[in-house]
Amino acid sequence: MGDQRMATGLAAVLVLALGGWFGVWFFDNFEQVEEEITVGFSEKARRNPLLGAERFLLRLGSEVESVTTTDLWRDFPPVATLLFYDFRSPAGERRKRVLRDWLETGGHLIVVADEGVSGEAPVGFLAEFGVRLKKGQSNATAVHTAEVTFAGRKAPVKIAFSQRRHLEDVDGEATAAIEGEEGYHLLQYEVGDGMLTVLSDNLFMTNRHIGKNDHALGLALLVGAPEGGQVWMVNEVVMPSLLELAWGYAPEAAGAMFVLLGLSLWSMGRRLGPLRPPAGGERRDIGEHLQASAQFHWRLDRAHGMFKATQQRTEQAWVAKHLALRPMPQAERCAFIAKRVGLSAAVVERALHGEFRSEDEFITLSGYLQTLGNIHVANKGRSNDASR
Repeated sequence: MGDQRMATGLAAVLVLALGGWFGVWFFDNFEQVEEEITVGFSEKARRNPLLGAERFLLRLGSEVESVTTTDLWRDFPPVATLLFYDFRSPAGERRKRVLRDWLETGGHLIVVADEGVSGEAPVGFLAEFGVRLKKGQSNATAVHTAEVTFAGRKAPVKIAFSQRRHLEDVDGEATAAIEGEEGYHLLQYEVGDGMLTVLSDNLFMTNRHIGKNDHALGLALLVGAPEGGQVWMVNEVVMPSLLELAWGYAPEAAGAMFVLLGLSLWSMGRRLGPLRPPAGGERRDIGEHLQASAQFHWRLDRAHGMFKATQQRTEQAWVAKHLALRPMPQAERCAFIAKRVGLSAAVVERALHGEFRSEDEFITLSGYLQTLGNIHVANKGRSNDASR
């Protein structure tokens, strides 16, 4: 008993020693390292392209609220700063009048020039102020870093704008502007007690670019944070339809597709030749139906069942006519029938009790059965001495 306890204690000490040695070895050879892994934007950031700008303004102490276009027109905000991520000219004169009255009472509207002012004949809300959008031929990634001087600040602020979009002040009524290489990147208009700020693009305030250059500071100065009051951000991303994209980027190809579609629909309604008379159904012979039925049953492997039933019916007909066949064994019975039909006993036994393995054997045995059946029918009604 004492030896067993000693062995158990030694085993426990050994296990503890090994565990301690492994712990020392593990911590001597491994170390805990913190590593930052970029996982991309969160779901909330993908839905809200101005999330970074919104959080930055909140840290500065501004009152920021994100709304959708539907919520905006349902409950229009009081006098504040209203910033659109994707501005579309209000539909209808009533909404245009509401937006204009809001500006005249002291609101500050910040928008990106929409497609309505990009043609030769500008239309929409911004067209009333003489704003026109010009699209350049520069590379899509080319940017122009403008040095902007804000009122009350000596040091300029660096903001990057796209080289593909520039603004034009048609009527020359803008009170402030940021000039680019081919036009303006920002135009400001005084509207009553309020102000309208039109941008050529707003990439500098989006989540991907807000941390570059002086973009965050430029946004804060633009909205007047934190002394500028409440800021409403309309961050709803309005994607144009497929037809609008096709017409905007490839009007010639889109027009050709519409013409081709119209010609295709028109050609489908035209007849290329005379109408053919309806084809009449041809009547088929009963023999063809029987042959098709036989082939169908053969494919379904039902020939074995029909053949076995025919064998039984033929043999039962002979036994019913000749009562002497009933007690006879199979060999004597086949020999008895063979004498009366002129066939050998082996052929009769094969016809009444054999099986076929091929289509040729099936035809041969069926012929023997037909012979046995025909002779039996021919002898029907005659007296048979052997049966008496």
